[in-house]
Amino acid sequence: MAQYQLLYSGSEGSVLTARPIDCSIPEYLPEPLLLSHHDKTKTIVPSKIDYSRFINEISSRRRPAQLREISKVLEKLPSTCIKFGIGVPNVLTFPFKKISVELITGENIELKDQELSDALQYLASVGYRPLINLLEGIQDWFHGPQNWEDTSIMVTSGAQEGLSKAVDMCMSCNDSVIIPDPIYTGAIDLFKPYNAEIISIKQDSYGIIVEELEKVLVERKMKMLSIPKIIYLNPTASNPAGTTLTTNRKREIYRLACEYDMLILEDDPYYYLHFGPENPVSLLSMDTEGRVLRFDSFSKIMSSGLRVGFITGPKTLLRQMELHMQTSSMHTSSLSQVLLYKLLSKWGRDGLVSHFMHVKEFYKQKRDHMMAAVVRELEGLAEWNEPTGGMFLWLKIIGVDDTRKLVATRCLDKLIILAPGYAFVDNVESPSSFVRLSYSIATPEEIDRGISLLAECIREEQQLS
Repeated sequence: MAQYQLLYSGSEGSVLTARPIDCSIPEYLPEPLLLSHHDKTKTIVPSKIDYSRFINEISSRRRPAQLREISKVLEKLPSTCIKFGIGVPNVLTFPFKKISVELITGENIELKDQELSDALQYLASVGYRPLINLLEGIQDWFHGPQNWEDTSIMVTSGAQEGLSKAVDMCMSCNDSVIIPDPIYTGAIDLFKPYNAEIISIKQDSYGIIVEELEKVLVERKMKMLSIPKIIYLNPTASNPAGTTLTTNRKREIYRLACEYDMLILEDDPYYYLHFGPENPVSLLSMDTEGRVLRFDSFSKIMSSGLRVGFITGPKTLLRQMELHMQTSSMHTSSLSQVLLYKLLSKWGRDGLVSHFMHVKEFYKQKRDHMMAAVVRELEGLAEWNEPTGGMFLWLKIIGVDDTRKLVATRCLDKLIILAPGYAFVDNVESPSSFVRLSYSIATPEEIDRGISLLAECIREEQQLS
């Protein structure tokens, strides 16, 4: 595939243009993509963990859905087998002959014959096996060789479904959980129905403060309080703070997880939107004990509407989540999975990296434009750390203890939409001096005008404070 970069529109109604960019593959990446995963295994054998601690009473009572299990057996049988035991509709009755999708490069992806049949039919709950094989290669490449004897992948409807299944597997009522402060609202809302004891750990410009985390754990142990089962992390260009955990902090967090027998939920949808020269070192790549569940998503880099994400982690835990999947959504959209498989197969390693690079550069230009406007307009009115990737800028408004009125009235009156800071903390009733800005879809002109109007709103609000 040709290497390319899309430049965002400079004025309303202009056409997106493309130009070549340097899409060289970073030298630090481990091994070539899409090699047989059987050729690569971790040299360190994971120690055995008693996973019963992370499987609640409801999840432990889940049993395989017998008819769903048959679909897994079919993957291993020749196509000539006679399928009397399969209660699925016949694809010959479906009104689709061919599905064709045109890429922005002008190339086409076609689904027909057996691939079309797969895309229109039920799949095994873990996902489309050819796609999973490619995903294993991607994880080996970006996060080091995995031991696929003990580790597996399950495709989910976006990373959010995977997170939901993991929380529903682990949490019991009144359990404690460790989260960053601030936190992605879609994560914290997963713990609320369990009346969870939320232990929030403050972040600085390098992510959660490990000393604060260790202090909490030491105090709980001394007081003989329960140790949380879960640490939830959004480590790369976190939503909303835009911070990226350093490698050293990740190592310390992993050490504490091992010492205190905790599971790490590594929710990393912005991993491929990191603006640094090298991809971050993941917690999955450090995991020698089998206590990391990693959640990846194609929503930010391919299409949010495809609803495809995937979990990587210990087979024992993924099997429990699979049993839940069997009786809920059954599986992620077959059409989305087969289409993504065809795209990844067509691109190969170079095409995939090229796409990552152009998406990353697109958002980096957006970030840079917003930061220039913020420095120009908001100096003395707000405080911030420059986002390390992703789509968000986290602003602390000087002299405004609670931004509710600023967001809901003053800015809205000027048709500026912001996300209020209180939405990203445990207690939404508490005041917050923060707001979150997204630079993902605003044009350069909208960014300039919007930040200028925001400055006016802040000055007006400060006069009343």
